[in-house]
Amino acid sequence: MISKSSSIALFILLFILCNSVFAQQDSMQDAQKITPSKETPKVTRYLQVSTNPSTVDLYTGYIQPDFASKPDYVSPAFIPVPEGSDSVIVSFFHPDYADTTINIKLSKNDTSFIIVALRQTYDDDIIANNQELLKHRNKRILGGYLKWASIAPFAISGISAIVSLYNIGKAEDHKKAIEHTRFKTENYDSHLNHFKDHRENAKTAKTVSKIFFGTGLAILTAGFVLSF
Repeated sequence: MISKSSSIALFILLFILCNSVFAQQDSMQDAQKITPSKETPKVTRYLQVSTNPSTVDLYTGYIQPDFASKPDYVSPAFIPVPEGSDSVIVSFFHPDYADTTINIKLSKNDTSFIIVALRQTYDDDIIANNQELLKHRNKRILGGYLKWASIAPFAISGISAIVSLYNIGKAEDHKKAIEHTRFKTENYDSHLNHFKDHRENAKTAKTVSKIFFGTGLAILTAGFVLSF
Protein backbone atom coordinates (compact mmCIF):
# COMPACT_ATOMS: atom_id res chain seq x y z
CA MET A 1 0.00 0.00 0.00
CA ILE A 2 2.88 2.36 0.84
CA SER A 3 4.59 1.55 -2.43
CA LYS A 4 1.49 2.39 -4.43
CA SER A 5 1.00 5.67 -2.54
CA SER A 6 4.66 6.54 -3.05
CA SER A 7 4.23 6.11 -6.80
CA ILE A 8 1.19 8.39 -6.75
CA ALA A 9 3.06 11.05 -4.78
CA LEU A 10 6.05 10.84 -7.13
CA PHE A 11 3.76 11.17 -10.16
CA ILE A 12 2.09 14.24 -8.67
CA LEU A 13 5.41 15.90 -7.89
CA LEU A 14 6.73 15.18 -11.38
CA PHE A 15 3.51 16.59 -12.84
CA ILE A 16 4.01 19.80 -10.83
CA LEU A 17 7.58 20.10 -12.11
CA CYS A 18 6.58 19.53 -15.74
CA ASN A 19 3.74 22.03 -15.46
CA SER A 20 6.11 24.63 -14.02
CA VAL A 21 8.54 24.07 -16.90
CA PHE A 22 5.78 24.34 -19.54
CA ALA A 23 4.44 27.55 -17.99
CA GLN A 24 7.95 29.03 -17.83
CA GLN A 25 8.60 28.12 -21.47
CA ASP A 26 5.29 29.69 -22.50
CA SER A 27 6.20 32.89 -20.66
CA MET A 28 9.68 32.98 -22.23
CA GLN A 29 8.29 32.55 -25.76
CA ASP A 30 6.51 35.91 -25.50
CA ALA A 31 9.89 37.67 -25.05
CA GLN A 32 12.05 35.63 -27.40
CA LYS A 33 13.10 36.94 -30.80
CA ILE A 34 14.61 35.02 -33.70
CA THR A 35 18.17 36.28 -34.23
CA PRO A 36 20.95 34.90 -36.41
CA SER A 37 23.38 34.79 -33.48
CA LYS A 38 23.07 32.51 -30.46
CA GLU A 39 24.44 35.25 -28.22
CA THR A 40 22.23 38.16 -27.20
CA PRO A 41 23.50 41.28 -29.01
CA LYS A 42 24.53 44.20 -26.83
CA VAL A 43 21.98 47.02 -26.81
CA THR A 44 23.49 50.46 -27.33
CA ARG A 45 20.70 52.46 -28.98
CA TYR A 46 16.93 52.90 -28.87
CA LEU A 47 14.13 53.61 -31.28
CA GLN A 48 11.54 55.94 -29.83
CA VAL A 49 8.12 55.28 -31.36
CA SER A 50 5.09 57.55 -31.07
CA THR A 51 1.80 56.98 -32.84
CA ASN A 52 -1.53 58.46 -33.74
CA PRO A 53 -3.70 57.19 -32.09
CA SER A 54 -1.58 57.45 -28.98
CA THR A 55 -1.85 53.78 -27.92
CA VAL A 56 -0.94 51.16 -30.51
CA ASP A 57 0.37 47.59 -30.17
CA LEU A 58 3.90 47.19 -31.54
CA TYR A 59 5.49 44.00 -32.88
CA THR A 60 9.17 43.90 -33.83
CA GLY A 61 11.24 41.62 -36.02
CA TYR A 62 8.49 40.11 -38.18
CA ILE A 63 7.00 41.17 -41.51
CA GLN A 64 3.73 39.36 -40.76
CA PRO A 65 3.43 39.04 -36.97
CA ASP A 66 0.66 37.20 -35.19
CA PHE A 67 -1.54 40.00 -33.89
CA ALA A 68 -3.37 37.47 -31.71
CA SER A 69 -0.19 37.16 -29.64
CA LYS A 70 0.88 39.53 -26.89
CA PRO A 71 2.52 42.68 -28.35
CA ASP A 72 6.20 43.33 -27.78
CA TYR A 73 5.55 46.96 -26.88
CA VAL A 74 2.72 49.49 -26.63
CA SER A 75 3.26 53.00 -27.94
CA PRO A 76 4.68 55.35 -26.95
CA ALA A 77 7.69 53.11 -26.49
CA PHE A 78 11.47 52.95 -26.47
CA ILE A 79 12.53 49.87 -28.44
CA PRO A 80 16.08 48.61 -27.77
CA VAL A 81 18.16 48.14 -30.89
CA PRO A 82 20.84 45.41 -31.09
CA GLU A 83 24.35 46.61 -31.78
CA GLY A 84 25.19 46.60 -35.48
CA SER A 85 21.59 46.82 -36.69
CA ASP A 86 20.89 49.61 -39.18
CA SER A 87 17.12 48.97 -39.36
CA VAL A 88 14.29 47.35 -37.44
CA ILE A 89 10.95 46.01 -38.63
CA VAL A 90 8.00 47.32 -36.62
CA SER A 91 4.36 46.34 -37.14
CA PHE A 92 1.56 48.52 -35.78
CA PHE A 93 -1.82 47.15 -34.71
CA HIS A 94 -4.98 48.86 -33.53
CA PRO A 95 -8.44 47.28 -33.88
CA ASP A 96 -9.98 50.39 -35.46
CA TYR A 97 -7.13 51.11 -37.86
CA ALA A 98 -5.42 49.40 -40.76
CA ASP A 99 -2.35 47.53 -39.56
CA THR A 100 0.98 48.76 -40.89
CA THR A 101 4.49 47.26 -41.08
CA ILE A 102 7.53 49.51 -41.59
CA ASN A 103 11.22 48.74 -41.98
CA ILE A 104 12.66 51.70 -40.08
CA LYS A 105 16.16 52.95 -40.85
CA LEU A 106 18.11 53.84 -37.72
CA SER A 107 20.61 56.45 -36.72
CA LYS A 108 24.10 54.97 -36.36
CA ASN A 109 24.94 56.58 -33.03
CA ASP A 110 21.95 58.26 -31.39
CA THR A 111 18.39 57.34 -30.45
CA SER A 112 16.11 57.28 -33.49
CA PHE A 113 12.66 58.84 -33.46
CA ILE A 114 9.57 58.09 -35.51
CA ILE A 115 5.94 59.20 -35.40
CA VAL A 116 3.48 56.99 -37.27
CA ALA A 117 -0.10 58.01 -38.05
CA LEU A 118 -2.28 54.99 -38.78
CA ARG A 119 -5.05 55.09 -41.31
CA GLN A 120 -8.45 54.58 -39.75
CA THR A 121 -10.46 51.87 -41.44
CA TYR A 122 -14.20 51.83 -42.04
CA ASP A 123 -14.24 48.33 -43.47
CA ASP A 124 -16.58 46.30 -41.27
CA ASP A 125 -14.84 43.04 -42.21
CA ILE A 126 -11.42 44.33 -41.14
CA ILE A 127 -12.79 45.72 -37.88
CA ALA A 128 -14.61 42.44 -37.14
CA ASN A 129 -11.44 40.46 -37.88
CA ASN A 130 -9.38 42.71 -35.60
CA GLN A 131 -11.88 42.22 -32.79
CA GLU A 132 -11.61 38.46 -33.23
CA LEU A 133 -7.82 38.75 -33.01
CA LEU A 134 -8.18 40.66 -29.73
CA LYS A 135 -10.52 38.00 -28.33
CA HIS A 136 -8.07 35.30 -29.32
CA ARG A 137 -5.22 37.23 -27.71
CA ASN A 138 -7.15 37.66 -24.46
CA LYS A 139 -7.89 33.93 -24.41
CA ARG A 140 -4.19 33.16 -24.84
CA ILE A 141 -3.27 35.53 -22.02
CA LEU A 142 -5.92 33.96 -19.78
CA GLY A 143 -4.62 30.52 -20.73
CA GLY A 144 -1.12 31.52 -19.65
CA TYR A 145 -2.43 32.74 -16.29
CA LEU A 146 -4.37 29.51 -15.78
CA LYS A 147 -1.29 27.38 -16.47
CA TRP A 148 0.59 29.28 -13.80
CA ALA A 149 -2.42 29.12 -11.44
CA SER A 150 -2.59 25.33 -11.75
CA ILE A 151 0.74 25.04 -9.92
CA ALA A 152 -0.93 25.89 -6.58
CA PRO A 153 -3.47 23.03 -6.51
CA PHE A 154 -0.83 20.59 -7.81
CA ALA A 155 1.50 21.68 -5.00
CA ILE A 156 -1.25 21.21 -2.40
CA SER A 157 -2.01 17.82 -3.91
CA GLY A 158 1.64 16.78 -3.68
CA ILE A 159 1.95 17.97 -0.08
CA SER A 160 -1.26 16.16 0.85
CA ALA A 161 0.05 12.97 -0.76
CA ILE A 162 3.22 13.24 1.33
CA VAL A 163 1.14 13.79 4.48
CA SER A 164 -0.92 10.75 3.55
CA LEU A 165 2.25 8.65 3.15
CA TYR A 166 3.52 9.83 6.51
CA ASN A 167 0.29 8.86 8.26
CA ILE A 168 0.16 5.52 6.45
CA GLY A 169 3.66 4.75 7.67
CA LYS A 170 2.78 5.73 11.23
CA ALA A 171 -0.41 3.67 11.10
CA GLU A 172 1.59 0.65 9.92
CA ASP A 173 4.03 1.09 12.81
CA HIS A 174 1.23 1.16 15.37
CA LYS A 175 -0.47 -1.79 13.69
CA LYS A 176 2.70 -3.87 14.01
CA ALA A 177 3.01 -2.82 17.66
CA ILE A 178 -0.58 -3.98 18.27
CA GLU A 179 0.12 -7.31 16.61
CA HIS A 180 3.13 -7.85 18.88
CA THR A 181 1.15 -6.99 22.01
CA ARG A 182 -0.19 -10.16 23.55
CA PHE A 183 -2.24 -8.56 26.32
CA LYS A 184 -4.62 -5.64 26.28
CA THR A 185 -2.73 -3.02 28.26
CA GLU A 186 -2.46 0.76 28.25
CA ASN A 187 0.16 0.49 25.52
CA TYR A 188 -2.24 -1.60 23.48
CA ASP A 189 -5.00 1.02 23.81
CA SER A 190 -2.52 3.80 23.02
CA HIS A 191 -1.28 2.04 19.88
CA LEU A 192 -4.86 1.33 18.83
CA ASN A 193 -5.94 4.96 19.23
CA HIS A 194 -2.88 6.21 17.36
CA PHE A 195 -3.49 3.66 14.62
CA LYS A 196 -7.07 4.89 14.15
CA ASP A 197 -5.99 8.55 14.19
CA HIS A 198 -3.24 8.08 11.61
CA ARG A 199 -5.48 5.94 9.42
CA GLU A 200 -8.19 8.62 9.37
CA ASN A 201 -5.62 11.34 8.73
CA ALA A 202 -4.21 9.32 5.86
CA LYS A 203 -7.66 8.92 4.32
CA THR A 204 -8.40 12.64 4.69
CA ALA A 205 -5.05 13.66 3.17
CA LYS A 206 -5.54 11.20 0.33
CA THR A 207 -8.98 12.65 -0.43
CA VAL A 208 -7.60 16.20 -0.34
CA SER A 209 -4.76 15.15 -2.65
CA LYS A 210 -7.19 13.68 -5.18
CA ILE A 211 -9.48 16.72 -5.11
CA PHE A 212 -6.68 19.24 -5.64
CA PHE A 213 -5.01 17.06 -8.25
CA GLY A 214 -8.28 16.98 -10.21
CA THR A 215 -8.68 20.74 -9.76
CA GLY A 216 -5.14 21.41 -10.95
CA LEU A 217 -5.58 19.11 -13.92
CA ALA A 218 -8.80 20.86 -14.92
CA ILE A 219 -7.20 24.32 -14.64
CA LEU A 220 -4.09 23.20 -16.56
CA THR A 221 -6.21 21.65 -19.31
CA ALA A 222 -8.25 24.83 -19.64
CA GLY A 223 -5.03 26.82 -19.78
CA PHE A 224 -3.61 24.74 -22.63
CA VAL A 225 -6.90 24.85 -24.55
CA LEU A 226 -7.11 28.65 -24.29
CA SER A 227 -3.43 29.11 -25.17
CA PHE A 228 -3.85 27.85 -28.73
